[in-house]
Amino acid sequence: MNWRLVRYLLVGLITFVIGLIAFFPARIAAGWIESSTPVTLGGVTGTVFDGHAGYVQGPGGAIENLDWRLHPLNLLLAQVAADIEVDSDLGGFSGRVTRSLFGGTHVRNLTGSASAGWLAKRGGVTFLPLSSDVAVDIREASVDDQLNFSALDGAVRLGNTRWELFNPPVELGQFETVLAHGDDGIRATIVDSNGPLAIDGSATLTPERRYRLNVRLRARAGADDRLDGMLDQLGEGDDEGWHRVQEQGSL
Repeated sequence: MNWRLVRYLLVGLITFVIGLIAFFPARIAAGWIESSTPVTLGGVTGTVFDGHAGYVQGPGGAIENLDWRLHPLNLLLAQVAADIEVDSDLGGFSGRVTRSLFGGTHVRNLTGSASAGWLAKRGGVTFLPLSSDVAVDIREASVDDQLNFSALDGAVRLGNTRWELFNPPVELGQFETVLAHGDDGIRATIVDSNGPLAIDGSATLTPERRYRLNVRLRARAGADDRLDGMLDQLGEGDDEGWHRVQEQGSL
């Protein structure tokens, strides 16, 4: 048998199949998705490999103006990888998402911003007493189909944060939290706060869905007097004015 010829035929066949998929209309693929999942796509243009959807509606909410560009070579590794961009009320998000055909999702370089209210609505939450501008910078995250993380490295920053249950709202400030994955599971550590509310501490979530919260808060000099009243609801502060919150339990 001429193995060189067989190899050339296999390469040609794979190239043909990838090329056929690359030019397959995205709107036809969208119809297949809608018929087998609770997801609705509208305004779909382009191809499966390079396309656009005006909106994507799912059980928890909708997103607008989704663009994607697939990487065909990942198909040879039994993966679907795409660079994606999606609009939000504060610009949008972009990053690379890789989905293994054997299960599991990997995200790299996910960056962008949106309001806390916009994000809450995407998750099916209609009311949020806190308003904030949320900036996300996830360098890496890996999660399986049961939402168990095997990798997480990134940061979340909150700006223009306000408590909206008062009129006018109570200004809280800006905060930065570092996200990481270790032997004890997911850890979120507050590394910086600036503004009326000072806060530091951390929260952990184990693979068994047990959480532990250990933070402390206090009002800085010049803060709204109503902020002190809010913090008093957490319990009496210590000699330095810190109010401690320690909670643990299961989700």
